[in-house]
Amino acid sequence: MRPEFDTRAAPGELFRIGRAPDVWTWPDWAYVGRGRWDDPLGAYRVLYAAESRLAAFVEVLAPLRPDPELRAQLRRIRSNDRGAPRSGVAGRVPARWRRRRIVGRGIPDGVSGPLVVVGGSASVAALRRRLGRVARRFGLKELDTAAIRLSAPRGFTQEVSRLIYDRVGDNGSQFGGISYLSRHGDDLADCALFERGEAFPVTSLERSDIGVDDEDFLLACEMLGLDVE
Repeated sequence: MRPEFDTRAAPGELFRIGRAPDVWTWPDWAYVGRGRWDDPLGAYRVLYAAESRLAAFVEVLAPLRPDPELRAQLRRIRSNDRGAPRSGVAGRVPARWRRRRIVGRGIPDGVSGPLVVVGGSASVAALRRRLGRVARRFGLKELDTAAIRLSAPRGFTQEVSRLIYDRVGDNGSQFGGISYLSRHGDDLADCALFERGEAFPVTSLERSDIGVDDEDFLLACEMLGLDVE
């Protein structure tokens, strides 16, 4: 019989970008509920990380993207006025952003169980069965991978998180979190790790500053259309 959810083991290593000095830490309880896969009841925390350094940069820099129409307007302004100031312009990554953050690399050796591949066919079918009514309540006419990755509101994906957190796998183990592809590209993979008990899911291997010549940082900015200060 086919398992209810598609699962996988935690990847060999994970990357995360956060404020110094410690990137590998649970978010403060005051911020629980803001993330895509956070618990809607606020009973457990979620640690977000990426499977590659580039993916980690893309995810954390994406909110800095300007509106495309606004960016076009700003370009027209700069082309018509060569003396127009560039500081504070939307779509720029200020130097202080880099200085306040570090890149962490770690091993997810403390993850409590397998990760649910939320975009797998078995997982999508299970979500349709168990959260179909909830999806309609959030305005989702069709519950598929496109909805989960792109159009589903945060309130619904948090309901998905709670469902997976409460379920038990076929072997009797609880799930350690969610594995999902980034909305910014299928080659960028991310994880959302559940807080279960006192053990932290990741052992830190390395922490490094973000230099202005960091290749992954610059590539992520290029992909997102961001200027670097």
